[in-house]
Amino acid sequence: MKPALFLFLALFAGCTGTTNKPIEVVRTDAPVDSSSARLAAPRGVVEVLNGTGRRGVANLVAERLRRDGFDVVKIGNAAEQTYARTIVAQRREAPAISALVAASLGVDQPSLFHNENLLVDATVFVGRDIEEILPQ
Repeated sequence: MKPALFLFLALFAGCTGTTNKPIEVVRTDAPVDSSSARLAAPRGVVEVLNGTGRRGVANLVAERLRRDGFDVVKIGNAAEQTYARTIVAQRREAPAISALVAASLGVDQPSLFHNENLLVDATVFVGRDIEEILPQ
């Protein structure tokens, strides 16, 4: 038992006038079996940017990624609208997450474009190969 806890319990017992009763001590540092209470690990935070010039493409990719369990926090247009191929960019130290995003979309392995200020694990730049990624 930790000395501070023992001292507290001893003082508390003394204040109530029940010093002759045994004190029940409950251990709080015992190991806990958390195998039955595991939560699903988050799949990562992703932004999707349309680099095709076609309307609605980023929304379609975002829906696909959300169905696969990713947290898509931003959908928008890329600065360039001339991407021939879809690119997944690793933004933070999360290579496993960006690799999962690439695998989910069936595109090449992610490129390393760190930018910790974006607060996303990966950025998807959607290219004109969208028909291969999301067949109709």
